[in-house]
Amino acid sequence: MAKLHLITYGCQMNEYDSERVAGLLRDARWELTTDEREADLILLNTCAIREKAEDKVFSKLGELRRLKSSNPDLVLGVMGCMAQLHQATIQSRAPYVDLVFGSPAISRVTELVDHVRRERRPVMDTGEGPLVKITARAPSASRLRAFVTVMEGCEKHCTFCVVPTTRGRERSHTPETILAEVRGLVADGVKEVTLLGQTVNAYGRDLTPPTDLGELFWWLNDVDGLERIRFTTSNPYNLTPRLIRAFRDVPKVCEWFHLPLQSGSNRILARMNRGYTVERYLELIAELRDAVPDVTLSTDIIVGFPGETDDDFQATLAVVERVGYDNVFAFRYSRRPGTPAATMPDQVPDDVKADRNTRLLAVTGRLAAARSTRLLGRTVDVLVDGHSRKDADVLAGRSRCNRVVNFDGQGQVAVGDVVPVTVTEVLPHSLRATLAPHAEEALCTSR
Repeated sequence: MAKLHLITYGCQMNEYDSERVAGLLRDARWELTTDEREADLILLNTCAIREKAEDKVFSKLGELRRLKSSNPDLVLGVMGCMAQLHQATIQSRAPYVDLVFGSPAISRVTELVDHVRRERRPVMDTGEGPLVKITARAPSASRLRAFVTVMEGCEKHCTFCVVPTTRGRERSHTPETILAEVRGLVADGVKEVTLLGQTVNAYGRDLTPPTDLGELFWWLNDVDGLERIRFTTSNPYNLTPRLIRAFRDVPKVCEWFHLPLQSGSNRILARMNRGYTVERYLELIAELRDAVPDVTLSTDIIVGFPGETDDDFQATLAVVERVGYDNVFAFRYSRRPGTPAATMPDQVPDDVKADRNTRLLAVTGRLAAARSTRLLGRTVDVLVDGHSRKDADVLAGRSRCNRVVNFDGQGQVAVGDVVPVTVTEVLPHSLRATLAPHAEEALCTSR
């Protein structure tokens, strides 16, 4: 049996795409291998959001060139956003690459690989294709948690982002196809799904008849055996009262909400073309907390966007202090060729970006630690997904509010169980707990 080695860079959408590619090739009798030296096909699933990701890809391709020289039959391919955006650059910098294809061509991966192997010449497929729901997954993929793409593409055109170019326009999968996929996953043992979309809370408005993410929550809530529903990533522009009500009312939807801020300065938000103001963002945070007081909030923030002054950055810190996020993903702005921000004046020096990033992480770390202490002594429901990396005798899982929890199952708990535990210690990146004798009303428990 031919062997496939997959290397994935970037976001959860890319992780999900890699699962689908592995599943499709498995159905065509390809076997996954973790050893690139024994592979007949190596695919790099790439990201084009940040420059460092591209640098890593070209560095890895340089390493693989030596492997291909010793094994001329090895098929080397690049897929994903970088393939979609920089196909010509890949061809010129790495002419030994056999296959370049974008996300719309994933459903045809078996055909493309077969063509390369049969014709012995490079193949490129980066055009926009029809929206296809692919449910194939690699056998090694986790059977307790799974990603489910509900929509693809984006039409927001933020000035720093290449996703509208790499992923195309917004297109939603029908509720029926999503329900069928989730039911199949649950039959395979999945208990938690994360619904994915570049702007997931814009789901359904392009369908006939139109629907929305909140309605999809209710349909999925009725799937027997499914324990939890998460979703990411939302855009403040599309966060509606109807969705907030569904977030509050649908029992299986977890109390975790990722809502990117990007900047706490209205001037910078306008330059980013984000479509909302700081004031509107804070109103949405208040509405979320009014609906679900114990909601766990995470966000994305870009530091050093073109034209960002220290006053703008201080405004961002002020919003972070006011909201008190449980987790913040901080990114230093990186120029993306072809985006408006790449050619904006007043690019911020790298050393300033680094300093602001450090200052931001110090604030967010302090606030997140303070937020975590509220869980001390509380009873939370944990979906057990394995054992602690440091102690095989200790079980590990995640609470509904997305915190890693380690505890002694006392021989009474198995992987896949959902059990109540009482938090005894709060650590920087995890919680320690003891098995609770019975469920209690507490933060992040089932509703």
